Amino acid sequence: MFIRKPAVAGQFYDSDADRLRAEVDYYLKAVRPVKGRVFGVLAPHAGYAYSGATAGAAFSFLREADFDTVVIIGTGHTAPVAGAAIMSEGFFETPLGRVEIDSGLARALLASSGLFEDLPSAHTREHSVEVELPFLQALGKTFKFVPVVANTADLKTLEELGKHVGKAVKGRKAVICVSSDLSHYPPGEIAEKSDRALLEALRTAVGNADLSYFSLANDLLLAKSKFYMDTAACGYSAMVIGAAACMELGAGGFKLLEYTHSGKIMGDDRRVVGYGAGLFTGGGRKPRGLGAELKAELLALARKTIEDRLRNKKSAEPPMSVHPELNQPAAVFVTLHKEGALRGCIGTMTPRQLLSDAVAAFAAASAFEDPRFEPLSAGELARVKIEISVLSPLRRVESYLDVVEKKHGVYVRNGSSGGTYLPQVWAHFNSREEFLNSLCAEKAGLPASAWKEKSTALYVYTVDSFEEN
Repeated sequence: MFIRKPAVAGQFYDSDADRLRAEVDYYLKAVRPVKGRVFGVLAPHAGYAYSGATAGAAFSFLREADFDTVVIIGTGHTAPVAGAAIMSEGFFETPLGRVEIDSGLARALLASSGLFEDLPSAHTREHSVEVELPFLQALGKTFKFVPVVANTADLKTLEELGKHVGKAVKGRKAVICVSSDLSHYPPGEIAEKSDRALLEALRTAVGNADLSYFSLANDLLLAKSKFYMDTAACGYSAMVIGAAACMELGAGGFKLLEYTHSGKIMGDDRRVVGYGAGLFTGGGRKPRGLGAELKAELLALARKTIEDRLRNKKSAEPPMSVHPELNQPAAVFVTLHKEGALRGCIGTMTPRQLLSDAVAAFAAASAFEDPRFEPLSAGELARVKIEISVLSPLRRVESYLDVVEKKHGVYVRNGSSGGTYLPQVWAHFNSREEFLNSLCAEKAGLPASAWKEKSTALYVYTVDSFEEN
C-alpha cells in the first residue's frame, strides 16, 4: 500500500494536527446556500498564511454538499506532464489523517484516454493538490479522491482532459476542486486588475460554453503586463480542465466569492501573488453589459487617440483599466460619421485585443487607414461623431431565414472572400434580400446572390453600439 507522505506540512500549513484543524476551522465560514448545484470550486494553493482565508471561502460551500468523491485538479510545479498525471492507488497523508485514492475512478480515467498517465513521481513533491486536502478533511465527510496535475498550455488537450473527467464522474456524488493561484509577482495594483479581469473572463467563458475565450484572455492579459508578471494564472491548465469537467456535468456559470492578493495580507505590494475563490454552478448568467460610465470612458479614449495622432504624437497603449469589463477580449468596430455621412469604419469580427486596446487601435485606423477615405484632417475632427460597436461572438446560421432584420449583424464568407454589415446598416435597406445582396456584392466582393449558395457561410451577431452625443 503506497502512502504519499506530506511534502509541505510545516511550510505551507501547520504540521501539528490540533493547530491545523483549528486554523482550517477558522477559515471555513458560515455561508448562504447558492441556488442550484455546485459542481466544483476554485481555490488557491498557496501557504495558508497567504491564501487560507480565500480557500476557506470556497470550501465552506461544500459543507452541506452531498459528495463522496473529489477530483482535485492542480498545477504540476515539479515535473513536466504531457497531458495529466494521476495516482491510481494508495493514500495521501496530512496531519489530519489519510485520504484514500479512488482507484476505480482513477482506472476509469486512465482507460478513457492516453492523455492520462499514472505518474506518482509528479505528485511526490507537488503541493497544489496536498494543500486542499485539510480543508476537505475538516468538513467531516467520508470521501475518496483522485489527484490530477497538469501543466500543458494546449487548449485542445486541456478541454479533452476536462471532458473525460466530467464523463467519468457522471452519476457519482462527486465534486471538482480546481487548485490555482492567479498572477505571479506583479505590483499589487496590476495584479488586482489582471486577476479580476481573468476571473471575469472565466465567468463569461463558462456562461458561453467557450473556453477559448478564457484562453485568449489569459494570453492577452499576460502580454499586456509581461514586463511585470511571470504568469496571469499559474494554474491555467487546472482552471481549463476543471471548467471543462464542470461544464460536462452541466455547469453554466461561475460565481466569484472572494479575491485578494498577498500584498493585501502581508502589507507589501511590490511583488504579489493573486488568489481567487469561486463556484462552478448550474445555470448561466447573461453577459454583463457596459454601463454609461464605461461607454463614456471608451468614447473618450477613442477621441483622445485620434487627437494624439493629429498632433503627430503616438498614443501609448492604454493601461489596464480598473474596470474588469474593459480588460476583456473583444471584437470591435469604430465608426466615424461627419455631418451624418460615413467618414471611416474599421474593426474586427473576432477578438484579438482587450477591449480598451481594440477601441484605441480601431479609432486610429478608422480615422487614418480606411482605404475608402483620405486620412482625417485636424479641421474635420470637431465635426466628427464617434460610434463604437462591441460585437457578440459569431454564430453560424443554416439559412438566411435565421437572419433577424434590424437585429443581427451579418458576416458572409465564401472561400477567401468575405465581409460584414453591422446591424446599424439595416437602416439603409427595405428588406433582408436587399441587405444580403448589397453585403455580398458591395462589401464581400461576391456575386450579389451568393448568400443563396450552400457554399456560402452566413454568421450572425449582435452589437452593443453607442456613440457620442
